[in-house]
Amino acid sequence: MPSMKKIWQIEVFCALAAGWAGCTPALNWREVRFEDGIVTALMPCKPDTGQRDVTLKSEERNVVASLQMRGCEASDFQFTLGQMTLPADMTPVEAMAAWRLASIAPLNISPAEASAQTWVLRGADTLPAPVKTSVMTQSHRVQWVWFVRDGKVYQAAVYGNAKASKLDAVAEEYFAGIKLP
Repeated sequence: MPSMKKIWQIEVFCALAAGWAGCTPALNWREVRFEDGIVTALMPCKPDTGQRDVTLKSEERNVVASLQMRGCEASDFQFTLGQMTLPADMTPVEAMAAWRLASIAPLNISPAEASAQTWVLRGADTLPAPVKTSVMTQSHRVQWVWFVRDGKVYQAAVYGNAKASKLDAVAEEYFAGIKLP
């Protein structure tokens, strides 16, 4: 018969193991990057990839840009990482602002309803400063970050439904996994 000390050690081990298992049931974090290797991110699932041209509106003109995306879904959240080569006739400030407006538009809210704040990412270009935006509608919650590095504009995002109470924590973990050389 095991001693009381041994039983206590087994119970502590089981409690810790159950706690660890409960923290990471569906999020299998893995390193993701684009072919140029400038940005590395940790995504909680195996991403699909895609590339297409998108039209950005800047003032009175439409500018076509090439967009590469990585995206996946885990634990009722969608995670994306996008990379856009800076169009020749747009400044980084214009491109980042246009991408932000294009991302907000499908949610049928005004840009003023999307809270934006400066976001810190070591290694990102400082002009424009990286920006984090949060939106909550009756049906969706979203957090995005945009930043520029070496002539490319990047966006990382986490999408969930309006009741996704853990979205803020999951987004913070995802955004913290973005690294630049």
